[in-house]
Amino acid sequence: MKAKVSEWGNSHAIRVTSPMLEHLNVAPGDMLDLRLTEKGIEIMKNIHSEDYVISVARDAIDGMLRVSKPVRTVDDPYAEVDIGYLVIAVNPCQPILREVSKETPGAYPTLVDAKEAARQLIQNAIADAKQSLIALRQVGVEKINYITL
Repeated sequence: MKAKVSEWGNSHAIRVTSPMLEHLNVAPGDMLDLRLTEKGIEIMKNIHSEDYVISVARDAIDGMLRVSKPVRTVDDPYAEVDIGYLVIAVNPCQPILREVSKETPGAYPTLVDAKEAARQLIQNAIADAKQSLIALRQVGVEKINYITL
């Protein structure tokens, strides 16, 4: 489909035909996600509410917690034993360590390995948050005194 850019007040807009809106199940007032990609602009309709996404994440965590056990105190965290350790990182700022079968995909052989993986997840989340602050500054927010990382 081709569209012509038109002026709309001090902004610009493109017109999308009614048949295309019907096909996409979009109505006036619906929120759309716009993303810049290497090939252009991607327009998506978010069909899930924030509450729905949170409930799916909670269900995923609950399912993993049901099939695993809390980590017990170990004498030697460097030793490989007959269990594995899983890092559950639905929220990378709050990874959860659990004991699982050694054959579980993604399980770490030692507690030290799992704790290091969790630490790296947190470090990456901090780095991502710092990049987000930079992005905020680039859109006109010069000073953010209330957020420090």
